[in-house]
Amino acid sequence: MNPASIAKSRGTIVKVPDATPGIVFVNGQQQYFALERIWKSAVAPAPNQAVDLEFDAAGAITSITVVDSQQQAKDRFNQFGGAAQAQGKEAAKLAQQGIGALAARMGTVPLVSAVLLWVAWFFFPAAHVGGGMLPSESYSFWTLLGIDFSGMADPMRAGSSHGLFGLLGLIAIAAPFAAPFIRTTWSHYLNAAPLGYILLAWLVIYIRENKVFSEVAKLLGENPFSFGWGLFVLAIAAAVLAAGALKKPAA
Repeated sequence: MNPASIAKSRGTIVKVPDATPGIVFVNGQQQYFALERIWKSAVAPAPNQAVDLEFDAAGAITSITVVDSQQQAKDRFNQFGGAAQAQGKEAAKLAQQGIGALAARMGTVPLVSAVLLWVAWFFFPAAHVGGGMLPSESYSFWTLLGIDFSGMADPMRAGSSHGLFGLLGLIAIAAPFAAPFIRTTWSHYLNAAPLGYILLAWLVIYIRENKVFSEVAKLLGENPFSFGWGLFVLAIAAAVLAAGALKKPAA
């Protein structure tokens, strides 16, 4: 038989041959088979067993071989990897399209500034406390908003809730993302919301920490509380966004 005329497919055994022929599901169809001269494996056939089949030019089964378990696992892994890769590419494509659409509405510089603002808000060190008997600690701006400055035993104890003031902060840093989609005469002023909130929050934090650490400063000779570089990054990013408040929204 010409090897070129042999077709190969993978199927699943539905019924094992007994007094009647066996059934294998392959290429979307059920085919009958017998063991004699066709079954090529040492193990006996079993239901739901994955098998490789060979067909002659007329479409008749000429060989059935059980798929090795390791090979079957490898094939499944390859299928899963291929599906995951395809899904990943599709997700990346959708994300790229979404970012491109957002950048088209906001502008590249405001978008980058807004993203940097969010990163600095939660992760950059906005303040430091250290010196004397106090251990050195760094706090993000978001953590500062939840600090309970009234506790003298532990003046930098984080509160259990950021409260309404913290919620207003999240709304403020989300406002620049919403501004391009709000078609009103005042929507561009939303770009100034983060800067306005940061200045107000800085003033509130400064007054509270100064009240708490004033006595500590007298003992140590200096205030152990200091603002960090993360706050300056926040202010710069917010200032860039606030510049968008000077622009009128596109018609």
